[in-house]
Amino acid sequence: MRANEFTLGTYPERPGRSSDRPKRGHQLEPQFKIDVDDDELDERGKASHALCTGGLPDADLSKSDLDSCKSQGLRARDTNSKFPLTPGGKPVSIKGKKVKGKKYGGPLPDYTPKKKNNK
Repeated sequence: MRANEFTLGTYPERPGRSSDRPKRGHQLEPQFKIDVDDDELDERGKASHALCTGGLPDADLSKSDLDSCKSQGLRARDTNSKFPLTPGGKPVSIKGKKVKGKKYGGPLPDYTPKKKNNK
């Protein structure tokens, strides 16, 4: 037999993929959709005075609540960094001190990262 005598296209089509993997070029959609904007998360609000001054240890508070309590000056700081607490003063260690953040009228500046607008 010669090559041009073969019949082409008589084979059955290959079956589809058996796994859950998408076909090439298909973008995966997230399994869970969260309808919360990042701005809404920032507007959660401050922790209550009762929560901060209550008897709960730091380990039992959420990270957000603990940071809010420290910024309000209701819980002691646990960092080894030094900062000048008075204008023109020498930097002193703030470990173990209840020092307010700038948002609540204290001397410590706001170190939260600023959002970048990719427009």
